[in-house]
Amino acid sequence: MPLLQAAVIGLTVLMIAPGYSFYFDVTPKLLVLLLGAAICAVTWNGARPSRAVTAAFAAAAAWVVVASALSANPALSWFGSTWRRYGAVAQLAILLLAWLIAQNGERGRTVLLRGIAAACALAAMYGIAQYAGFDPWLPQSSYSIGEGLWSIVRPPGTMGYVSYFATLLLMGGFLALALARAETLPSARRLAYACAGLCFAAMALTGTRAALVGLAAGFAAAGFLGGWRVSRRMAAGAALLAIAGTAFYFSPPGWRLRSRTRWFREDPWGGARPLLWRDSLHMASARPAAGFGPETFSAVFPQFESSELARAYPDFAHESPHNIFLDAWVSQGLPGLACLLALCAMGLVAAWRTRQPWLGAALAAGIAAQQFTAFTIPTAVVFYAVIALSVARPCAAPGAPRLRLWLLPAAALLLFFAFRYAAADRTLELANRQIAAGDPAKAQACFRDYRRARLPGASADLWYARSLFALSQKGPPLGRLQTLWMARDAALEATHNSEEPFNAWYNLAEVSAALNDASNTEASLRRAVAANPVWFKPHWMLAKLLSLENHPVQAAAEAQIAADLDGGKDREVAQTLARIRGLQR
Repeated sequence: MPLLQAAVIGLTVLMIAPGYSFYFDVTPKLLVLLLGAAICAVTWNGARPSRAVTAAFAAAAAWVVVASALSANPALSWFGSTWRRYGAVAQLAILLLAWLIAQNGERGRTVLLRGIAAACALAAMYGIAQYAGFDPWLPQSSYSIGEGLWSIVRPPGTMGYVSYFATLLLMGGFLALALARAETLPSARRLAYACAGLCFAAMALTGTRAALVGLAAGFAAAGFLGGWRVSRRMAAGAALLAIAGTAFYFSPPGWRLRSRTRWFREDPWGGARPLLWRDSLHMASARPAAGFGPETFSAVFPQFESSELARAYPDFAHESPHNIFLDAWVSQGLPGLACLLALCAMGLVAAWRTRQPWLGAALAAGIAAQQFTAFTIPTAVVFYAVIALSVARPCAAPGAPRLRLWLLPAAALLLFFAFRYAAADRTLELANRQIAAGDPAKAQACFRDYRRARLPGASADLWYARSLFALSQKGPPLGRLQTLWMARDAALEATHNSEEPFNAWYNLAEVSAALNDASNTEASLRRAVAANPVWFKPHWMLAKLLSLENHPVQAAAEAQIAADLDGGKDREVAQTLARIRGLQR
């Protein structure tokens, strides 16, 4: 069933559902993955891969289970965070799908390459349209940065964020070149080259430096694996592309890329990443064997974040180490890192042995680019599919499809999880609509349905509390007070299930302050400080509260900490410190 596998990967890449799904760029992809992996598992009967390949995938899957069981937050590790849902359930489904892909032969490989190249080309066309200012689904303001002459547009395509989109296009472009090498018909080969061109063009428009690093690594790997043979046609094509790219860059439509270049010069080191990597290494070394569990980074990392990183980016929550190997070490310990490295090495060696330079290039490019980003469901699906296509036996012939009874329990679990994810996400979107309509009572009813439907772990209670709090500032006084109490209940619940506990406690403090509950406001702020000691905001708010309560010494101490951690970014923080010191004098 290579065609079914290709459809699963293609839909995982393309599926978004704005207006129907709350997490419209995450949950639909997860549903496709779970449903597709379940169906493929019980119906496919390919030629089994080598024992080494099966052992590598089995070891990776087994350690995901162990790391999730030993996690600092097992429920969150199993079912994933709200921002990417890359918990153990999703990772096991990806590994299962990749192992099934590794059972394909040469014909199956070509079918899969066609499906992936077509899906990435369609996504690339959408990204190019976003760059040009046409987007029928998403507001351009959601992926525009800056104002005026130096504003830039960084199209996210169907990925939700530009860096993940660029990584996907990067691997898709090299896989399209692998397809061109496999096709026998000239027309099919030209179509594959067109898909590669679309992917690389859209990738360039994203202005993502990690993708450019991956592009260089991919072509270097292709040259090494292919023996550095460059034909005249290839050289001429590369020269024409360079000329066309330069002409576009200096043309009127290329001004956004020129603006992006200006941003590069102002931030040559990639933002917070060097400090983030250093602090992530410190975090990994604290629990090197088992890690802290998948998807727990946002909650645990603040305990290891340095004051230097906090001062450089004082109001920023880091959701991952932005490096797939560091992410594996932090979340699954050294065994998880070893499993990922082994699969990558196995894929590269297999691409070299089977003379598949463009498959090796796709894998090398994905590895290089994702030294600066984290896995998401679609990028992980394509990444592991590349490994599986590389290690598949070239002459293996699949047998007739038949029902795999021993995989029925796993498939049933995947279907059950898919149903729960879908039901929870849909009811959450309905609650969102009621809040937008200004009806907190109906929103409360929908959110109760969401709580019943959702799986354990991360919840949307923090978003819901904030939305109700904003809604409580409107309408008649009695209605505002009722909505505010509803927001307090949701804020309190969020402290138990948010993937960012420091944000949940700070939000509870804000709601408590609006209710004139000084004792709970102070207690919540102190819990926020304990959850994230280097975030300036709870220190700042606590300083103002202590000042109002006539505790000038404590207030001055908290205000000093807040000013130090803010790094001079916000004038109001320094003003608070000066005012409290003035009152002391």
